[in-house]
Amino acid sequence: RRWVDIHRRPMPLKNLDPSMAGMKIVQISDLHYSPVVWQRYLIQYLRWVNELKPHLVVITGDLITGGYRFADRVAALLSHLKARDGVVCTFGNHDYSIYGKRVNGEGQRRAKFLETSLKKRGLIVLRNKAMSVKPAGAAKPLLIVGLDDEWSGNIDPKKAFAGVDPNLPIICLNHNPANCRELMDFPWQWMLSGHTHGRQVATSKFGQALYPHRFRKYTHGYYSVNGRHLYVNR
Repeated sequence: RRWVDIHRRPMPLKNLDPSMAGMKIVQISDLHYSPVVWQRYLIQYLRWVNELKPHLVVITGDLITGGYRFADRVAALLSHLKARDGVVCTFGNHDYSIYGKRVNGEGQRRAKFLETSLKKRGLIVLRNKAMSVKPAGAAKPLLIVGLDDEWSGNIDPKKAFAGVDPNLPIICLNHNPANCRELMDFPWQWMLSGHTHGRQVATSKFGQALYPHRFRKYTHGYYSVNGRHLYVNR
């Protein structure tokens, strides 16, 4: 369970500026920094990411599984990542803790605290937002659209994709791939997800009780979905 596999995959993108050919994006996901995922394990993990010399690092949610103190700790760890075009974070269900669906606002407070901690360390946080990546010499940008967490009810793709030029190359960061087909109305070419840990939960009685109507076939690796590209990080 603790072995780290590095999967290398070409990412064809229509209308990508020629100057960005060969750009390297490293995706990591589901760090779950907590009492059961130790600091020294994550430090080694992030050193391997730096050895890959990425141009851009994207982190697709579940950065922590724990209290407020882990927000500052994970931000400190991630600040050591080195990438020319930045380190982009999106949120998953555990970033809201178990309070994500409660009306008392505790989940929102925890997520906001995590966002503030990350930004203080120079990390980019996309919660239903888009950003442009345009290295020197590029005539047009690559767009990164980061969706917020679905489980907590904070996902808002209309807001995230508002004003996005569909003719540009677009990569969507979306923690849970279960809603991939529901997002086909939006102009992404690649979707990078996590959440599953490589497991299919809906086939068990427990999973069917939790997700009786959700499309749960996307568990790990690459999928072609209606001519688009989905990659689910284990």
